[in-house]
Amino acid sequence: MALHKRKNSSNWYFQFQHRGKQYTASTGTSNRTAALKVEREMRTKVHSQTYLGEAESIKLHDALQKYIDVRKGSSYHKGMCSIIRKISGHKLHPKTLIKIPCYGLAADLRLHDLQTKDIERLVQHRKQEGDSNATIKHEIGLIRSVMNEFSKLGYKVNREIIFPTLKTVYRLRYLDFIEEEALLRELDPEAIRSGVKSMESRTTEMNRNLRDNYDLVAFLLDTGCRYSEVANIPWSAINLEAGTINLYRTKVNNEDVLHLSSRLQRILKRRFSDRRSGSRYVFENKEGQQRGYCVQAIRKAIDRAGLNSLEAIKEKGGKVTIHTLRHSFASKLVKNGVSLFQVSTLLGHSDPKMTQRYAHLAPNDASKIAVKIIDLLQT
Repeated sequence: MALHKRKNSSNWYFQFQHRGKQYTASTGTSNRTAALKVEREMRTKVHSQTYLGEAESIKLHDALQKYIDVRKGSSYHKGMCSIIRKISGHKLHPKTLIKIPCYGLAADLRLHDLQTKDIERLVQHRKQEGDSNATIKHEIGLIRSVMNEFSKLGYKVNREIIFPTLKTVYRLRYLDFIEEEALLRELDPEAIRSGVKSMESRTTEMNRNLRDNYDLVAFLLDTGCRYSEVANIPWSAINLEAGTINLYRTKVNNEDVLHLSSRLQRILKRRFSDRRSGSRYVFENKEGQQRGYCVQAIRKAIDRAGLNSLEAIKEKGGKVTIHTLRHSFASKLVKNGVSLFQVSTLLGHSDPKMTQRYAHLAPNDASKIAVKIIDLLQT
């Protein structure tokens, strides 16, 4: 790598040869580390133009759209659409849906022209706009996934981009027993509450929807499964006689056998006896297909139960989401002495390190010993 400075400039210049042709230009920076990145990207670009000249070029925004088009119906499709709007330079007001301008990448920017500095500038602007590191990670992660996929498809892509490492620190939000009961009360299909018709005036479809929401939340609380794993689970995966679930986790591509709690056994036996003729899935939409991502009613129940009040969010350390039910399952086990390794297996974590977030919930014998010593010294 050849970097040098000129007398009339504080910036570094790169210079290299490729197939007998010399390339030299300013890196646009006086920082040597950044200059090395620019020089490496230029080498990659020249190499691509030479050896991948026949490869098809595609704009970043076109690639993003193609990427999410084949993922319609997934639980994260709506979120990806929101990210793409931001990359394009606007976001939607949550209530009025009016476009709000924000920083975006150029509409004509191509995958092979995207550089490290573009990503770094995007991160910088997102922080200035008030986005959290977790939110920014989702956006950068989508761009990275698109580049990986289109590289495999044979498109010209800049493979030398260095993506930033963003640390995310947050408190673990989970439901205690009282909060679980409050949520299930709000979802109880037989409960009489404001905004819900009486039992006599409900349609069959309305009753089914109310029952499905309650049963699905109980399923999540008693298994720790991801929403997509439960919402789309077929009856063929349920063994009521043995009281087990043969669960295949598509997200991490692993399979496991889970045992049913007594509550979940009662729920599934009732659902099996009441199922429609020819039903394939435990939870269905009105067309009889997989339920898919349908959580609006559950989110409303979470709000009605007061789990996302300003006081609760402040005291508990965050909002309750559907994924919180998975954390709630894990927290109960760890608090009652189940090892992190066993919890990792039950949750189907691809990396055991992911289970470390629950480590602080394990019984703390050291604290008990400390209190005994302090009490003894004070007597």
